[in-house]
Amino acid sequence: MILTVAAIGLLVRHFNTPALLPKQAVAVDPHAPILAPEDEVHSKYAGSKTCIECHKAAFEKWQYSNHGLAERNISKDEDYHSFSPKQALVHGKDTSEAFVDADGLAKILTVGLDKQRHAYQPVRVIGNNPLRQFLIPAPGGRLQTCDVTLDPAKNEWFDVYGDDEREPGDWGHWTGQGMNWNAMCAACHNTRLRKNYEPQTNSYHTSMAEMSVSCEACHGPMKDHVDWQKKPPSGVKKDPALHPFSRDQVTETCAACHARRAELTGDLIPGELFADHFSLTVTDETETFYPDGQIRDENYEYTSFVSSRMYHAGVRCADCHDPHSGKRIAPGDQLCMNCHAGGRTDFPTAPVIDPTAHSHHGVDSTGNQCTSCHMPVTTYMQRHPRHDHSFSIPDPKLTKEFNVPNACNKCHTDKDADWAIAANKNFFGEKPDRPTRTRALLVANARQGNPASRDGLVKMLDSEPIPAWQATACHLLERWVLDPSVTQALLGQISNKSPLVREAAVRALGPVVRANNAVVRSALQPLLEDPVRSVRIAAAWALCDTLDLNTRAGKELVHMLDLNADQPTGRMQLGQFATLRGDNPSAIRQMRKAIQLDPNSPPFHHDLAILLSTSGDTKGAVDELRQAIRLDPENPEYHFKLALSLNESGDIPGTVASLEKTVKLDPSYARAWYNLGLIRSSMNQPKPAIDALRHGESADPSDASIPYARATIHARLGQKSEALTAATRALQLRPDFPEAAQLIQALSRP
Repeated sequence: MILTVAAIGLLVRHFNTPALLPKQAVAVDPHAPILAPEDEVHSKYAGSKTCIECHKAAFEKWQYSNHGLAERNISKDEDYHSFSPKQALVHGKDTSEAFVDADGLAKILTVGLDKQRHAYQPVRVIGNNPLRQFLIPAPGGRLQTCDVTLDPAKNEWFDVYGDDEREPGDWGHWTGQGMNWNAMCAACHNTRLRKNYEPQTNSYHTSMAEMSVSCEACHGPMKDHVDWQKKPPSGVKKDPALHPFSRDQVTETCAACHARRAELTGDLIPGELFADHFSLTVTDETETFYPDGQIRDENYEYTSFVSSRMYHAGVRCADCHDPHSGKRIAPGDQLCMNCHAGGRTDFPTAPVIDPTAHSHHGVDSTGNQCTSCHMPVTTYMQRHPRHDHSFSIPDPKLTKEFNVPNACNKCHTDKDADWAIAANKNFFGEKPDRPTRTRALLVANARQGNPASRDGLVKMLDSEPIPAWQATACHLLERWVLDPSVTQALLGQISNKSPLVREAAVRALGPVVRANNAVVRSALQPLLEDPVRSVRIAAAWALCDTLDLNTRAGKELVHMLDLNADQPTGRMQLGQFATLRGDNPSAIRQMRKAIQLDPNSPPFHHDLAILLSTSGDTKGAVDELRQAIRLDPENPEYHFKLALSLNESGDIPGTVASLEKTVKLDPSYARAWYNLGLIRSSMNQPKPAIDALRHGESADPSDASIPYARATIHARLGQKSEALTAATRALQLRPDFPEAAQLIQALSRP
């Protein structure tokens, strides 16, 4: 729900922002509290009005910008014209109304948590342009962000969910935790916010230094600076309270809100290292980003930007955006040509481009604009168009192969990918695959579990120059992390100079630690003292079964878990933490709380089922897996786990049916084929069993247990040659496979 607002400016490439924080990180006292007391912190803020006298021009640009108006109290002058006369909004099966009541108060009549229509009084507005959302008080110190939303340019009400109907009780309904301002919106719409969630009472007492994205939200606390300027000592010209931010500090301050990320501290401090407060979401095994790094979900700008060649070449937010007005510093292609016309000594690698010749479109056409092709727009929240910041090259071949969008077809909606491929070839000729395309293909194939991707990802760790993509390779390799070559490759990245890569490598290695690999456990131990918090927390998570919670990393991990306990995913993490610490009863309690917060999320039912199964409650596990399948019937993993639970309960027909459903949904699910082969064999169905195992071998040619299982069936049937071939294959795959060696020895006897 964070509105995209522009950041900082190009013609001031060496722009420095005053702040109270030094450029370099200072040593951290391991015994210091994770967060300083909020009264002490907030007392260092002077308020934006104190900036007017000395910084009038900057203040006037900021005051009515999307930053300046990121959050405010509802105003009769500004807002009531949208409530009067009454306006009705039909959305889905509901009708909501915005009106002014008999007491002169703005109200929104809509369906609440009890499924009844009520007239709610909004008290605040978040966002400015292109949309405004209204905050409604709720019990426990909550503010909820209503789905009935205003387009101020049209003075038109609309449903921010569009056609996605959400029911009361859903996590994402406006009354649910997914639309809770305290947790989801407040930190980035205000200055130095503390969420202050109390799990014991399930309530908030959220506080902030100043409402909205104020001057000090970006510049840091300035009371000492203001006080010094009022009475500067005689003969002293330099304000000791000011410490200039570096270009990277400025950009990471923008990133704190313009990024998809996980919270680590709940205390957004301008100028401090992003990775000391957040864990960045990058392109990974999920569908959050497209395989080439383009935005897919509501991802804001930073990940795409930090994954781009532009960022890698040294471009920062301050090179394109004005910090105070929130606008680009130059119009249209002029902004891009500041670098791509040549002559920039600070960006010597920027290619010189003639936009019209390069674009092959008419001078006045949309296709002649640099951003149309290299920063295509995706609209979020129904009315909010955002430019992709990956600066991608349109590639219709990726569209055809993996449904990755390309800018050509985004404009030429009446044409297909084949047309775009032909046009691309006509414009630019036949060219070999560029590195970005090769990388996207590797990521796309890895997501599908293609074993051939593994070696390419290992090479990518060393050959890829952009840390964000190295981190992507780390995440994708987790699927194969128990392979010794993959383990070794990831261990090589735990000393990478980028904390983003170190964190990703450590997270990927977690399963190896849990597989009792003492070498990896020992290698990760020093990272509990890594200089960057996100890496320390990743190491703490990987080692949490034996972690001393009184160490700095232990305290930081517990703080992060507690901070996010007001969200269902936070409860899920607490459940995982309890499981890793060997406390299954606590883990089950946490997962039940996650389901209370979000009853319609299939993964929570799945995870609870696993916990119940390991605790011996097979019936409970079956019930939860059936719930997960009801919510997500096409997920093969849920059907596979149901098959295992049904097998434990002795339901053989149900087990077979669930395994058959699994492989129907995912023919490459090797373990499902393996289990199907075993159970068919136990049912005295040798031919179907062998057929299933052959499918399993095709799906995963590296799994030695599958040909071994087939060898035992062939041997039982007296098919000596087939049995010997299969057993030999198993031993080739796993030389330390004694059962396979014994079977070969037995079959070799005359």
